[in-house]
This record gives sequence, structure tokens and C-alpha cells, in this order.
Amino acid sequence: MAKGDIRRLSFVEFNDSETGTRIIRLTPPDVINFRNYFYQKCFSKDGRFLLFGSDFDGLRNNWLLDLYTGESRQLTEGRGSSPHGAFLSADERSIYYVKLNSELRKVSLNTLEEEIVYRVPERWRGAGTWVPNSLCTKFAAMEQFDEDVVKDCTGWEKFQKQFRSPPRSRLISINGITGEAHTVVEQRVFMGHPMYRPHDDDTMGYCHEGPHDLVDSRMWLVNSDGSDARQVKRHRLGEACMHEFWVPDGSKLIYVSYSKSDKNRYICSADPESLENNIIMPMPTCSHLMSNYDGTLLVGDGAGHLEDVADQKSFNFQADPFLYLFDIRSRSAHKICRHGSSWREYKGNHQISHPHPSFTPDNKQVLFTSDFEGLPAIYLADLPNLSR
Repeated sequence: MAKGDIRRLSFVEFNDSETGTRIIRLTPPDVINFRNYFYQKCFSKDGRFLLFGSDFDGLRNNWLLDLYTGESRQLTEGRGSSPHGAFLSADERSIYYVKLNSELRKVSLNTLEEEIVYRVPERWRGAGTWVPNSLCTKFAAMEQFDEDVVKDCTGWEKFQKQFRSPPRSRLISINGITGEAHTVVEQRVFMGHPMYRPHDDDTMGYCHEGPHDLVDSRMWLVNSDGSDARQVKRHRLGEACMHEFWVPDGSKLIYVSYSKSDKNRYICSADPESLENNIIMPMPTCSHLMSNYDGTLLVGDGAGHLEDVADQKSFNFQADPFLYLFDIRSRSAHKICRHGSSWREYKGNHQISHPHPSFTPDNKQVLFTSDFEGLPAIYLADLPNLSR
């Protein structure tokens, strides 16, 4: 298959057996299909089009689905495409994705013409998910020195080894117009989660990556000129933090906190100006959280077996197979439906089956990935009406 090829999908509607929630399966469960990373733009503003990743052509590529007609169109081709971190541009005229861990590429949705925006220099390798500023004129990216990258394993085994053999890592800022890049932070530390604060090009975020219980200060902010690198939070003894993200209006950073001494997990926030941290509310054992635009609603995915901590016995918990809606105004939690994902690794990628839920533009449904019916597939689940 090639760019521009069309595949019509048949949506399947059913009700969750435990909550009665209406769920729509968008992609067939006999081919790997998955949504992009949970804070990357995947929906058009009107909610009609959805960017997703698929193995339809035998290779992993980017596709665009028309939710009105069921037609999906192939946007990229060949080996080495990375749909996991792909995203729609702010003007919705193109998509961006990383090719072969070495090139940031832009694809026109009108012509499917492709251009290389940035190429990783020799002896370096692109790492993780690259994230745009609000206008898609700049991109936060992470690079690792190629000689330091663990290459003899995949998945969580690689994750653990890479932490113990830290690579030379650097946070960079890429100019989307000129393709020029400058290094913001460079350290001999396993780094990840490069981000721009929404609507604030002067503030960037990154993390010290690794098993959550071995990292004592995961979240960091820095000025885009490289000055004033600052800890968002120094962990308490026995505390682990994970999966930080910006509320889309840029007002706060939200993250998950959990510890050896407490079976609960907590939704927490940090003020980007004062760096004041607050516990918003306890929650079930969710892994990823994402909010609506102003952070008044959150959605989370009940976690599977922990792979990203070193001391798994001390952090042991009962796996939770549900999606949850959190109303921050009332500090209340609502079970949406069973996601039932195995969280297993596919073809060396341990992210493919993660639910990674997020809201549709109208806040009436959540999008998620699960392999409960076979291979990973993409679903929409209706949300309860909290105003009733």
C-alpha cells in the first residue's frame, strides 16, 4: 500500500457489560491500530478527522480517519514511520512525524507532499515523543548520543538498562520555519518528555527518565534559552511521580504521584510560575491522565502490571481494567467503562497497547486503545452527563 490509499472501516457499536456505556470500535482487532501519544493533537477541531497509527500495509504508518464516512487515508509509507508521536498541525493542513528516529517530517494533507523539517546530526539519535508549541512553529525534541543508546534489547528491559547506563541526552528546540535547532539542556542523564508550555514559548519541560522509584526529581522546567533549569518537585522519601502533562490552556502541569507507603494514587498539580505543588484528589490506580482544555475534567486509564519501577514488590497493587472520568470541580470520580487492555508489548514497542485516553473536542467521548478483543484497536466511549 502507498500514500493516498483508501481503506473503508466498519465501526462496531456495543455497550460495556459493567457500566452500560456505549462504546464504538473504530478499527478492526485483527491488525494493529493505535492512537498517538495522549497529549499530542489527533482530532481536528470539529471532531471529524482522527489521526492514528496502523499496520494495515504491513508496515507501521500514519492514517487519517473520517469519522463521518469511515474512510481512512494512508498519509505516510515505507519503513521507520513513528505514528506514536505524530500529530496534526495547529492549522490542520498537515501532520508531523519522526522518521527512522532521525528526521522530523511534515506531510501536507492536501497533496501528501512530504518535506524534512529537521534532520538529527550524525552520531545522535532522536528519542521519545517530540512536541510542538501551540502554533507548531517550534518543536521540543530529545536526542541521545548514538554510542550510548542501548541496542541489545527492547521494551521495558531496554528502559531499565538505559537508566543504569545513562546516555548523553540533550533537549533541543527546533525552528519549524528554518529547520535550525539549538541545545537547551545537555546532560549525562536518561532524559525524556520534551515539552513546550502551551502559549508560552519561553518555558520548556523535560524529565529525568527511568524507573519511577529510582528517580528522585523527575520533572523539570527550563527557559527556552537554556537558563534557569529548575525542579518542579523533589520527591518525598518513597514517592514516585509519572506522566506529567500540561493542561492545554497552559495553566498548570498535572502528574500522578504514588508511594510505597500508600496504596492510593494521587492526581497532583504544579504551578509553572511559583512551582507550588498540590494534591488535587486521590484516585484509583490510573497510569495516564489527560485533561480537557481548562483542566476541569480529567480522564485516566486503570493501570496494568507495573513495569516501570525497580522495586515491584513494594509498589505492588491490584490491576485496574477501567477508564475513569474525574470532575476536578467536585473532586469526584466516575467509572466510564472497562478498557481491558493487557498492556503487553507488540513488535518491541511497549506503548502500543497502552490505553492513553483523551477527550474528543466536544468533551462528550474519550478515545483510547485496547487489545481486549485481539490486537490493539481504537475505541470511543461515551462520557456520563455530569450536569444531571
